[in-house]
Amino acid sequence: MPTNPSVILLFEDDFTIVKDFEKKLKPKLGKALELVVFPLDQPSLHDHAPYDARVEEWVRSSGFYDRLVLIVTDHDLSANSDCWRGLSQSAVSGAAKQLGIPVAGYRRAKVKPEVELKRIPGDGLIDLDPDLVRRAEQVATLAKGFIELEKRVTNNHAPETGNSSRKRSAQMHISSPGALLAKVLDHPSTAGHFDTFACGDQVAIGEILSFSHETGKLPTHVRRRLIAALGVWLSDLVMRYPGVLVNKVAAASYLDIHTEDFSQTSVQRLFARARYKDLPFEDKAEPLWWRHVLDEILAEAECSSGLQLTEKKGIEGIRYCPCSVDSTLHAGYYCMASHDPISGEKSSGRVRWFPPGADLARLKASTYRRLAPWIGT
Repeated sequence: MPTNPSVILLFEDDFTIVKDFEKKLKPKLGKALELVVFPLDQPSLHDHAPYDARVEEWVRSSGFYDRLVLIVTDHDLSANSDCWRGLSQSAVSGAAKQLGIPVAGYRRAKVKPEVELKRIPGDGLIDLDPDLVRRAEQVATLAKGFIELEKRVTNNHAPETGNSSRKRSAQMHISSPGALLAKVLDHPSTAGHFDTFACGDQVAIGEILSFSHETGKLPTHVRRRLIAALGVWLSDLVMRYPGVLVNKVAAASYLDIHTEDFSQTSVQRLFARARYKDLPFEDKAEPLWWRHVLDEILAEAECSSGLQLTEKKGIEGIRYCPCSVDSTLHAGYYCMASHDPISGEKSSGRVRWFPPGADLARLKASTYRRLAPWIGT
């Protein structure tokens, strides 16, 4: 018997943008997801209550609260109708927190690097791309990712059955947030490295740790808050800052392979085993690699770099990865502002909210000096 689709709820006060976004998003959702637009042209039941309480009340009475997996909101809702004039992104986020629903926000125009870097990860809001096409891809990926994450957490938490010697109580015992995430993603050896990201999101970490006190089947409110916290931590912090996982540029820089050459099929084949694949929030447009698996591949081949491995495998014409500031230097790191390869000599990692585990995340030295007054290093 077919089930009702999961729901993405959109807050947007420009109807033209709503139409364009629906057109780009719906083909990516399939039958398992649907987009619902919050009716800013309709009054709420209690017009004098705080906005976050009004949004929360509307969602709980919507009829799809149990199927809601993601809220998407414009950062600027100032042009909304008289019925909801004054509604803000912060009010939407406040309601979402009480509901246990993750929130993703976007701006219609690209912001300056100092504004982007001032947003400290861990505020509970996943940042989306200002480009409409890319944003639609991200929203579909996030919604599907939260659904997959819930399945994995539920399966990991289910009590074992039978007379196996491995049979335990229903509680999934975890020693740390990193241990939980590593277990859910089937990479238990990464637990310690994941934990080095924990300082970047105390709100999410608090929610995750509270899970360890629950036994038996998770209550609905606990499960919702856990999935939201774990997913935001993974998608907005761990996947964004290169450390446990590395994006295409960061992987090429780390392996010392020119970013253009890293895209070659013959090179990609060498590191295919390290791809972050068939896991929550996998984005085919923006692939990621497990850093520890890259290290394993190099160690097995007795190579000190990816460049050396390509030479050993007889792949010709592969260049080293040059620093984007000084091409005579090998890179090795990733600039969070320019998204370019960068060398240790021409960069700084002294930004206070870069997680300790994101040891490949840097800023160009010139960018660091320029942005220091804004980013609070």
